[in-house]
Amino acid sequence: MRIKDPEYPAAVEAAVGILRERARQGRTITYGELSAELAAQGFDSVPPYRGIMTYLLKDVCLHRNEDGRAPMLSAIVVNKASREPSEQFSSLARSLPFSRPADWSWRDEQQRVFAQHREG
Repeated sequence: MRIKDPEYPAAVEAAVGILRERARQGRTITYGELSAELAAQGFDSVPPYRGIMTYLLKDVCLHRNEDGRAPMLSAIVVNKASREPSEQFSSLARSLPFSRPADWSWRDEQQRVFAQHREG
């Protein structure tokens, strides 16, 4: 899949739905699990590493968050081994429009995501 493909916006919407559900449960998801869940919904060309996944997760963060102030939903997507988001996530967080401060941490961002979506 490429960002110019007609199904790309639907893949972003699907990823947002998957991540919101995980956030409601207060649970992280690995890149591989997200890739598999997208495949189960018919988006089978989003591998869990680099490439399109990077763009997809950026667009997930921008979904209804054009000014970048809301919690970055992809903070809950983590590497299976380290249980941490990728370095690309931290770079994205410090770029426009998100512009997280120097003392920011991905752990704080995860907690903001969980708080925003918590079941209750």
